[in-house]
Amino acid sequence: FLVQETSSTQDEARRLAREGFPPGSVVAAERQTAGRGRFPERRWQAEEGKNLLFTIRLDAACARLPALPLRVGAALCRAAIAQAGTIGAAVRPEDIRLKWPNDLLIRGRKAAGILCEAGGEGVFAGIGVNCNQRSFPNGFGATSLALEFGVEVDRWRFLGLFLGALKSELENDDWRAGIEELLWKRGERVTFIPGLPGRGEPVEGRIAGIDPAGSLLIAAEEGAAPLAFAAGELRRARGAS
Repeated sequence: FLVQETSSTQDEARRLAREGFPPGSVVAAERQTAGRGRFPERRWQAEEGKNLLFTIRLDAACARLPALPLRVGAALCRAAIAQAGTIGAAVRPEDIRLKWPNDLLIRGRKAAGILCEAGGEGVFAGIGVNCNQRSFPNGFGATSLALEFGVEVDRWRFLGLFLGALKSELENDDWRAGIEELLWKRGERVTFIPGLPGRGEPVEGRIAGIDPAGSLLIAAEEGAAPLAFAAGELRRARGAS
């Protein structure tokens, strides 16, 4: 279901769910007037007609799946890897990574974000993918598939690749190992801010992986048992490239 403009595809998907649209339905928009991110102060900004802005309504059972945003993110990574391979882009699979808990990074720059929400109408995964946009607000640290791949991409073909990859991720019993293979900075030292931005004391350590619930595991000291964090923001370690 494609609309020209909406406040957000999350809102539109909830409305359609109330009208009887079933799980598996996808609503996309060319323009959002109030697209939102994981934190209220961070809004998703996208140039009209250049990107993919969509929400998929998932089966209610998905609310019980651990690490749902990570699984959605892994599907985005695999779709981007497949797209790059198909068009012969000069991007290595290892350049495409999942930043815990919900960002697609290409060469360390953000190309897509995810917002998963559950409510009375069901479970909704809202996704914004920078496809063919060429410029971004200063300091945003964003990129697009076109910028990284060197050519414009077919947005709707990418959506099809993602939906196929998502089905596999949601059915994968070995999802944790697959996600750990894609984790940005795995095995490297990082800075982690627990909880909401600006409220937690920074933790520095090495990313050890994720636990069975999808929490990020960080080993603060070599040989020490890793600490698990269910919420927060991941950053490069101070002085790291």
